Amino acid sequence: MFILETETIEWVPVVKNHRTGKITRKFIHEGESSPGVGYTSDLVRYEGGHGVFTAPRHRHNFDQFRFTISGDPDYGQGQVSSEGGVAFFPAGAHYGPERFEEVEILLVQWSENWVTRAKSDAAFTELEKSGTFKDGFYVTVDADGNEVRRDATNTVWETANGKPLVYPVPRYPQPVLMNPEGFAWREEDGVRRKDLGHLTENDFNVQKYQWDADGRVSLPADRTQMVWLMSGEVEVEDRKLGARTIVISDLGESHALVGVNPGEAMVFDFGAPLPGR
Repeated sequence: MFILETETIEWVPVVKNHRTGKITRKFIHEGESSPGVGYTSDLVRYEGGHGVFTAPRHRHNFDQFRFTISGDPDYGQGQVSSEGGVAFFPAGAHYGPERFEEVEILLVQWSENWVTRAKSDAAFTELEKSGTFKDGFYVTVDADGNEVRRDATNTVWETANGKPLVYPVPRYPQPVLMNPEGFAWREEDGVRRKDLGHLTENDFNVQKYQWDADGRVSLPADRTQMVWLMSGEVEVEDRKLGARTIVISDLGESHALVGVNPGEAMVFDFGAPLPGR
């Protein structure tokens, strides 16, 4: 089990920024959600004014979800995920152009071909020797003096892996946005739960929980799960935890969050392990 009380760590400016705008983040955790599937997670804050974040329409070869803690991130073509909303971005699906102003999100990205943060930073540094990161692109000049623009994030991936990036056929044609306010509560094991969706053949799913004192949120051993405590207080493994705490229960572990004070949490389930793993 991994626990991080995010209020105890500082916001860090993103120096190796593939896009535009002023961004700060709190690194949460990097690891495997199941054998062969790597992930990384951050709290990310995008500034307003002259620090507005923008990114061109693009796609990736990894899945990701974003939980909106505050603000109204615009993912392009009318897709806005306001405070409390969840967006799932399928590998291979286009989205954007993006615009974030005064936004904070919880971001998690995962893939069988995940590039660690250290490898990504090293590739970024190497690319700066022969080109420039500008407006969400990696820009170079060819032998004829013509500007060549490539998606910045994907170029970093190719450099880190030393091979061309191949996009999978997207499972869904565009991001899937979930609005918890539109779902009904269901009483279960002394807590109230909203099941926001089960996605892909691996059964990635998102749930929102609400508990009273002594209510129990179970985290079973068959999946890796990430919990974002939104409010209230819980106890787990003899430790009391409050709002803005991350709890990650790894595959093979079994835990329960026991309500101390009434509150709410989002639970992100990374899905079943890949066959044969």
